[in-house]
Amino acid sequence: MIEKHNFHWKEGFFYNFPKKRKLFNKLVKEVKSQQIISLIGLRRTGKTTILKQLIDYLIQKKVKREKIILYSFDENQPKIADIIQDYENRIGKTILETKERIYIFLDEIQKLKNWQNQIKYYYDNYKNTKFFVSGSSSLFIKKQTQESLAGRTYEFILEPLSFEEFLIFRNRDDLLKKPSLLQDSIKNEFLRYQRRQFIEIVNETKERTAKYTKSIVEKIVYQDIPKIFPIDQEELLIRILKIVASNPGLMSNYESLSQELGINRVTISNYFFYLEESFLVKKLYNFSKNMLTSEKKMKKFYLTSTSFFPFLNDGIDEAKLIENLIVIATNAHFFWRTPQHYEVDIVLNKKGKITPIEVKYRKHIAKKDLKNLIRFCKKFSLTNAIVITKDRLKQERIGKIKIKFIPAWRFLLKK
Repeated sequence: MIEKHNFHWKEGFFYNFPKKRKLFNKLVKEVKSQQIISLIGLRRTGKTTILKQLIDYLIQKKVKREKIILYSFDENQPKIADIIQDYENRIGKTILETKERIYIFLDEIQKLKNWQNQIKYYYDNYKNTKFFVSGSSSLFIKKQTQESLAGRTYEFILEPLSFEEFLIFRNRDDLLKKPSLLQDSIKNEFLRYQRRQFIEIVNETKERTAKYTKSIVEKIVYQDIPKIFPIDQEELLIRILKIVASNPGLMSNYESLSQELGINRVTISNYFFYLEESFLVKKLYNFSKNMLTSEKKMKKFYLTSTSFFPFLNDGIDEAKLIENLIVIATNAHFFWRTPQHYEVDIVLNKKGKITPIEVKYRKHIAKKDLKNLIRFCKKFSLTNAIVITKDRLKQERIGKIKIKFIPAWRFLLKK
């Protein structure tokens, strides 16, 4: 049952995926911890590949090949106890009798019913086991681990490719060594990156990219979400996604959307929540130093990857696409908007350090375009702000406020 999944049991075999995502190094640091490692995120971001890279890493660190078990529930869904029993029969003793640690990698875990309680039993009673779980239905894994494995799991989210990772998977990481000198080439790559943040499409055409991302969205909408939430209008989920894609940074006025779509307001609110939980939509809160106040204010919604635009809205304005891209790249949680409609696109709040960011992706930026940024800085007594530009790289002072103008591509590379 399990032999066909474990090619690494053969002496000298390695899965050999040389290019690694940044998240790989974070996962390596958790190899020695007791907690179950849960790898979640959008479909097709490379979760299975990372599991196999971790197996290669363990072997290179002198872990015996036979102490590592890999199983994918993609085709068959035996109980975890049956997998372990098969393994014990092969090695001629029980896992409890084995003094060394056993590493168990379970892929497509969401296809196994009651998997969380099965793993919980082994986690609590077999202290020499270390579990790694992942699956294509990230929403299902997230919900189940929160309910049954609280405190036993370290959760990691594998995002779509960063710009730096894109260059690596495009075999253009040479550009990272001299970004200023080679910026014309980097700008050309940046244009491709804006719609190609999945490994399998970094070299694909526009048409194939749209087809590929369409398949991801439809599988989540028609297969993943209905398994978890009461859905009777899958097409409404697609319509909402297209509305967000037509206006990234959409304010969550459920009342007006309800009237426009002819759908109950509560249903609209629930469907936004389902899309957010399934990693298709990202929500930002209106910034306030009081988080409870932020929760009650208006919210903004963006797509979780600009790769979805070729399918959902191929005619998106480039400036709005870049705004969406920067929101995702910064993992932003806040924007700022007042009753007088003064607004700042992004407000970062990291360990109490507040940084406002305006996205002005155009050639000419006038002083009047910075008024709201200045208002925000003065209101919250800040001395630093960032403006994301198309080409301008400079630093200006307006009173006590230092404003850094940074081209989008350079900001994403942090160079």
